[in-house]
Amino acid sequence: MTARPALPLALVALAAAATAVAIAPPRFTWENAGLTVQHPPHQGAAALLGAAALAAVALAGARRPAAVFALAAAAALVALGAQRLAWKIEAVEAGLHERTLTGWTRVAWREVELVEPRPRAIRLRARNGTSITVATRAFPAEDRTRLERTIARRVREAAP
Repeated sequence: MTARPALPLALVALAAAATAVAIAPPRFTWENAGLTVQHPPHQGAAALLGAAALAAVALAGARRPAAVFALAAAAALVALGAQRLAWKIEAVEAGLHERTLTGWTRVAWREVELVEPRPRAIRLRARNGTSITVATRAFPAEDRTRLERTIARRVREAAP
């Protein structure tokens, strides 16, 4: 195999490996103040590295359909990387806080009117209509159970 065809294959392999790192489950940190769930920075960086590798494949003279596919996949990885770097959940004394690309959403425990566990998510809704849906499909079962118990305990403790 010559160097010319080997480079795109190596870049695609790099993108696949980086994507595998990027899609790993988030990290749970249990502290005295509460629980923090977020993706480590290396997961977001890995997604961005995968995006750069796929963009390089597209710009390295790949055939048009392959280049379009590589650019679309690179765009998806940029979005994934940005989401991984921005997303954070905090279950602290004041309430449940979620940070996304659009900013923070906060629900105080005393304002929670509904906690709705779903098969792949947990949804909290406040009396003022604010809601937070935590996607839990990537969580290990033990961590999801601990999160559910933390939420239930905090809501129960804040009830009048």
